[in-house]
Amino acid sequence: MQQRPAADHWRKILLVYILQLFPYTTLAEHMKVQLIAPQYITHGGVATLFCNHTVSDDLLHKIEFMKGEKRIFQYIKERNPPYIETLHIDGAKLEYSKNGTTIKLHDVRFEASGSYTCEVTMTTPIYSASSDPVEMKVISPQSANPKITFEKSMYVVGESLEANCTSSAAHPVPYITWFINGKEVDITLVNHYPHTHHKNSLMSATARLKVEVSALHVGENGLLEISCRATIPAFPMQHEQFADIRKKAVSVQIIPAPDVTSSAAILVRELTLSTILCILNAMHEFIP
Repeated sequence: MQQRPAADHWRKILLVYILQLFPYTTLAEHMKVQLIAPQYITHGGVATLFCNHTVSDDLLHKIEFMKGEKRIFQYIKERNPPYIETLHIDGAKLEYSKNGTTIKLHDVRFEASGSYTCEVTMTTPIYSASSDPVEMKVISPQSANPKITFEKSMYVVGESLEANCTSSAAHPVPYITWFINGKEVDITLVNHYPHTHHKNSLMSATARLKVEVSALHVGENGLLEISCRATIPAFPMQHEQFADIRKKAVSVQIIPAPDVTSSAAILVRELTLSTILCILNAMHEFIP
C-alpha cells in the first residue's frame, strides 16, 4: 500500500515533463524546411540557394547545405562566435551569408550541376528536418536559331518531302521537335541523329523529317510551312517552362498533282484521231 503514493509521485513528475516537452514536440512536428534555388543557371553565372525554415532564432542550432550526399556548408549558431565551415564544391566558388541561411555559387560550371538540399536542426528537442531536393542544372544556351535544309523549295502533292533541322551548339544537347503548319509532327516521321560534339563540352542536335506531301498540307496560297523547335530541356516537368528555346520556320511551295483523268482523255482522243487517219490512208492505197 505504501508503494502506490510513490508511483503516483513519479507519474506526476513524468506528466509535468511531458507537458513541458509538448510545446517543443509540436514545434518539431510543424517544422518546415524549403530550399529555394534555381533549376537552371547559365554557365559562368551566380546561383543563389536560400534555406527557408520556420525555426525561431532562439531555438536554431544548425543549418547545413548538401550536394547529393556531400555536405558543402555548415553553420552552427550556438557556438560563440557561430561556427562556419565551408567545404570544396566542384564547379563553383562558394559565398555565404552571416546567418547561414543563404549561400551563393559564383562562376558556376557544368560540374556544379546536381541535387541540392538543406537541413535545419533545432535545440530543444534536438530535431532535424531536411528540404526536398532541388535538381539544379548548369546550361550553356543556344547562340542562334536552328537551321533547316532540304533538297528543293518546291514539291508536288504526293512527293516525299525530306528536311534536316540542326540546332546551334549548347549544353546539354537541345531536343528538336518538328511542326507542319503549326501542328507537331508525329514522332514516327522524325529520325534523330547522334549528337555532334563541339569544343567546351557543347553539342548540337540534328533531326530529319520525312513526310509525303498531301493536299491537306497545302494552304490557300499553295504554301506549306515547316518549322522546328530546339529546346532545353527536351520535355519540361509540370508547371515548368523551357530554360532555352529557339525556333525556325520556312515555307515550301506545293504544286497540285496533275489531273490524270483529263490527261488520259486527251491521249485517248489523240490516239483515236491518229488511228482514223491511218485507216483512211490504208484505204486510199487499196481503193483507187
